Amino acid sequence: MFETAEAITIDDILENGWVSAAFQPLVSIKRKALLGVEALARCSAPGENIPPLEMFRMAGEAGRLLEFDRLCRKKALEAFAPIHALDRGLIVSLNVDGHAIDAEAARSGTLIGLVKSLGISPNNVLIEIVESRAKDSKALEEFVGIHRKNGFLIALDDLGAGHSNLDRIPLLKPDVLKLDRSLVSGVDGHMTKLEVVKSFVQMASRLGALALAEGVERQEDILRLLEIGVDVFQGYYFGRPAMRMPRPEIVTERIDYLAARFQASATERFAAQKELYARHDALVLGLCQRLGAVGAAGLDMLLTSFIDESECIECLYVLNARGVQTTDTVCNPAKLRKRKRFIYEPARKGADHSLKEYYLPLRAGLPKFTTQPYISLASGNRCITLSARCRDRDGRPIILCADLDHRD
Repeated sequence: MFETAEAITIDDILENGWVSAAFQPLVSIKRKALLGVEALARCSAPGENIPPLEMFRMAGEAGRLLEFDRLCRKKALEAFAPIHALDRGLIVSLNVDGHAIDAEAARSGTLIGLVKSLGISPNNVLIEIVESRAKDSKALEEFVGIHRKNGFLIALDDLGAGHSNLDRIPLLKPDVLKLDRSLVSGVDGHMTKLEVVKSFVQMASRLGALALAEGVERQEDILRLLEIGVDVFQGYYFGRPAMRMPRPEIVTERIDYLAARFQASATERFAAQKELYARHDALVLGLCQRLGAVGAAGLDMLLTSFIDESECIECLYVLNARGVQTTDTVCNPAKLRKRKRFIYEPARKGADHSLKEYYLPLRAGLPKFTTQPYISLASGNRCITLSARCRDRDGRPIILCADLDHRD
């Protein structure tokens, strides 16, 4: 418990209005712009510095959470009003405590009236909700529906923090998904985190929502997040919460620096991918030409020689035109021993691959195809599969499939 909680009560804070707003920037690297700020509650009692979470705890215990929540929003909007008057393109992000949302609060219109009285457009107000804290799902849905109809933007906060209820995303249809700092911190060097964030970013894109990464502190994480489609950021890297608006020159300098770094790294990455794809094409073309010189009986032996010649190949197998495997899966034994897991086993001759991602594009008419990275069922390793249409010595159509070890 915070030491000064006995000296200053939540009643004192509410009666004297001892709350102020600190602003933290929300920036877009690709747009090279400050999009707005998040308003964060701070204690302004004389001589006291009670942390925000402690104040909310005190309000909850005293049964005055809704009053305190409204006071925080009132102070935030009053501080933002003169900023909005000067620049109507900026948004302000407000936190709404899910615990405080009940049927009465949902229909009260308090926030709507406050925004209008201060001359702020609802279109410039983003309401952040930690939906897992809301006990009344119906009231939460009603609150979101009413405020969206009045022009407010809706964000789901702390997504991926462990307690988020993903089933509420289609229910609330948020405009912004805020990725929790526990996911984005250290994402550059953590493949599992990266894949989870990718899934959220792709989901946001398909739902027409914006993915926002909060709590960013490292350049490397920001550049990696930019690479997978995140564009809006909030965190200490761009500025700590402050009573005044962030200094434009500092934010601009950091945005420009990251934009230049991202452009350079993206150019290098695409050049490397182009070179890699060219090597893959040459590899597959060479293998297909050699397969054309043998009949069905010699395919397995030839596949084994391919494995011996190329370190990057993990597994090779051949399908017929219907997607049925006509050879054994020939694997690089060193790669299987390296990370073999008991639940993974190479497919056997006669296996049906007709629904696999690397077969269907060829059935549709493509001469070759390269999959996205995935975990191979043959080895348990991260790989990509290259597939290409060929003909054997007897003119029969076959499909060569090559699993290649993949690293991000």
